[in-house]
Amino acid sequence: MNRSALQIIFQDVDGCLNPENGEEFGVDPQWEPSPRQVEMLEAIDRAVDASSLQHFVINTGRFQPVLDNIVKHFRTPKLRFLVMEHACVIHDRKTGTNLNLESMARACGMNPLAERYANLATMRKLLHWYDVRGQAEMERHYGAPMPRLDKLGNLSYAVPHGVDGAEVLTRIEALVHQDFTEAEIQQLEFCRSDRFIDILPGIHKMDGIELLCAHLSIDLQNALAVGDFLNDLAVFQSFDQVMCPANAHPQILELTRSKGECGHVSAFPYGAALLDLLGTMHPGSTGGA
Repeated sequence: MNRSALQIIFQDVDGCLNPENGEEFGVDPQWEPSPRQVEMLEAIDRAVDASSLQHFVINTGRFQPVLDNIVKHFRTPKLRFLVMEHACVIHDRKTGTNLNLESMARACGMNPLAERYANLATMRKLLHWYDVRGQAEMERHYGAPMPRLDKLGNLSYAVPHGVDGAEVLTRIEALVHQDFTEAEIQQLEFCRSDRFIDILPGIHKMDGIELLCAHLSIDLQNALAVGDFLNDLAVFQSFDQVMCPANAHPQILELTRSKGECGHVSAFPYGAALLDLLGTMHPGSTGGA
């Protein structure tokens, strides 16, 4: 990895910006980082600003209300763009606006990607459907509150305590099939984790990386993706230059090592891994593997 040639880093949040003890970031919009978390975030902010990078981009599945409590500790102008909700939303901090991603992709000559971003129209319809019908149907069946997260490009809500997530996913998918056309359903991906149900519009973190690099006229060979967990798997499988902290999931560690000089497994965990990398990227440095 030629660190001196890196112009942009796409940085995951959870598991990658935490202090060295791994203290988790909250998921509630009212949550505030702890003093130790703030210390790490501000140290990374200073290191980004002092580095040779042109852009430092947050690339996360988080949505803006909970991400704002983290990025407010970054003052560097190099953190201009937030790629959120698995690349369904890209926010420009300089203008305070969300970019029109379909138009942006077409302007960059990326028509297949533009077609995928057109799926966001179906997602907006789905979010409205959940607000007026889906939520009430689910809550009536499970007898528990199931409000969706305040997302713009994904439908996400928590699985009630003590309820089987797979069964919840099957039920919401059946409800969607009742009210949406087959063509609309084919645009959607129904997923779950231990805690959440997520319905996505066929857009992923890698799409945001490719689109923003094209928009900024940055060659992908001058970009680095940093992640740690299985939701980064698609990026680590397809992207050339990747880095993961020492605490990364075993599959991410294995994929990173398989890339040879283009993959860097840090000896440090969490945010310390990024600090170590940035410490070698001073303006005018020759970099290294």
